[in-house]
Amino acid sequence: MKNKQKVRWLIVGICALIFYLAFFLMGNHFIQSTQRQQVQALGQDYQDSLLGQTKTTTSKRWQKNYQVEVIDLPATGSTELAKVARNVAKHNLVNTGAPYLKVEYQQQRYLLYLISDQHSKQNEAMLVQPLASIGHDFRSLWLIFSLLYWVLIAAFFWLMWQHQKSVRRKLGLLSHNVLALADQKEPEPVLFTADDPFFTLGNQLKDLSQTSEQQLLAAQLHEQSFKSLINNLPLGVMLLDRDGRVEVTNRALATILNVATREGAMETYVDYVKTYELSRMIEHALRQPQVKRHQRRDIQLVGDEGRFVEADVISLVGDEADLNDMRVLVMLYDLTEIKQNEQMQLDFVANASHELRTPVTVIAGYAETLLAGAQHDPVKAQEFIRTIAEQAQHLEALIHDILLLSRADQDMPIKWQTVHLDQVTQHTLKLLQKPIQALQLKINLDLAQYHGPILSDEVKLEQIIKNLVTNAVRYNRTQGEITIALATTPTTTTIKVRDTGIGLTTEDQTRIFERFYRADHAHSANEEGTGLGLAIVANLVDQLNGQVTVQSQLGVGSTFTVTLPVNHVE
Repeated sequence: MKNKQKVRWLIVGICALIFYLAFFLMGNHFIQSTQRQQVQALGQDYQDSLLGQTKTTTSKRWQKNYQVEVIDLPATGSTELAKVARNVAKHNLVNTGAPYLKVEYQQQRYLLYLISDQHSKQNEAMLVQPLASIGHDFRSLWLIFSLLYWVLIAAFFWLMWQHQKSVRRKLGLLSHNVLALADQKEPEPVLFTADDPFFTLGNQLKDLSQTSEQQLLAAQLHEQSFKSLINNLPLGVMLLDRDGRVEVTNRALATILNVATREGAMETYVDYVKTYELSRMIEHALRQPQVKRHQRRDIQLVGDEGRFVEADVISLVGDEADLNDMRVLVMLYDLTEIKQNEQMQLDFVANASHELRTPVTVIAGYAETLLAGAQHDPVKAQEFIRTIAEQAQHLEALIHDILLLSRADQDMPIKWQTVHLDQVTQHTLKLLQKPIQALQLKINLDLAQYHGPILSDEVKLEQIIKNLVTNAVRYNRTQGEITIALATTPTTTTIKVRDTGIGLTTEDQTRIFERFYRADHAHSANEEGTGLGLAIVANLVDQLNGQVTVQSQLGVGSTFTVTLPVNHVE
């Protein structure tokens, strides 16, 4: 760019010099023409002066004013100019057809002009004038013209330089703004007048800046929405390039694989995947990037939790099979809860079958014994009939709890109503008054922190309290103690049931809310329980969006705490 500017400046300078030389040549030509016209006019005056007998006066005036000497022909003088004139006339170097001649004498050039009378040769004369005489008159004029010319040329070059400087400055600002747009930065404001040649370009660049800013904002919003969508998906997502480097991951994948994601890091999938079977599926997709394939398999991941996932590995290949655009999409759907539910269902069927078979077997056995003749023994018959009745009651309670748990599994809608927890608790204690008195238990009802009523589902709360208190009564010791504490805050309701019973081991505390689960020592101590009471509590509390926890010490007692996010009614 700079070289082109130098060439343009050089061309402009050469043109200016050529024009100056052209004017110089034209000036010389003008001077010569003027000198010839002057000499010709003097010749006419000379002829007129001969008629008026003023030749001598005219010659002196010419010599003074025009440096012109008159030599009559034929020349008879002995001066050098007379000799020159005589020699020129002798050789006929000037004549009526070519009256002008330039000669050089004593390092000075002269113009010779022949004055002749067409009718008589006697009045011929020769006018001799130095060539420099006319040029001397134009020298000052030429100097002034040259000075003005080069001043104008210098002014022109200065204006051109200023214009180029202004253009470069404006182009620099526009280029800076273009680079700022490319770097997604705020361009500097540039103002142009309406007659400026960059006015349209500046406005277009301003419009481009606004459009680019809007598109960038839209792209950022789309990117944020995409990231938010990916991060909030319930399944794990990982996108790999053709070299196996991780481009996109989400929180669900980090949770499923039990790894920490590092934003912007380009790790390979090996840094995430530790399970050989899943790694092999990904490797198969990367080995043949031009082949579209969809692999799906249920896998148990390596780790402490041993999660079960449904793994989908999909090769993303464009229509033109460009390997640079090839990607591998890995999706992991966590099946752990589903597998656990399936196992719980299997355990439930097995446990339910076992729990139902026990009373049925006892009833059938005693009935057969009675039919075999034991009915004739009043003592044994009475004992057998009492046992059959107890087992029938136990079977009825078991079936009732199973039906209750089945209804709880259906996630019945919450019936919001005003509930007086203190009244529900007192009603439950009245229903359990008989077993409480049998064990001589002391009941403490703590209502100091309770500011009811609350807004909740009365039926569900009644079932929760009944099962917790029943559990506290059933597994308590004789002359033990039960403390029921109710508390409310502006946002939560807490129900605590503490007993002084047999307590639970650490392992039992982790499984006590499973269906049909009973601790070994509890099972041996009491056969009346169905093993479903605490499972029903956990299910109902979950429906009310609450949480149930247990704290226990073997041989000391247990404390069950239910926390519900329910506001109390003023």
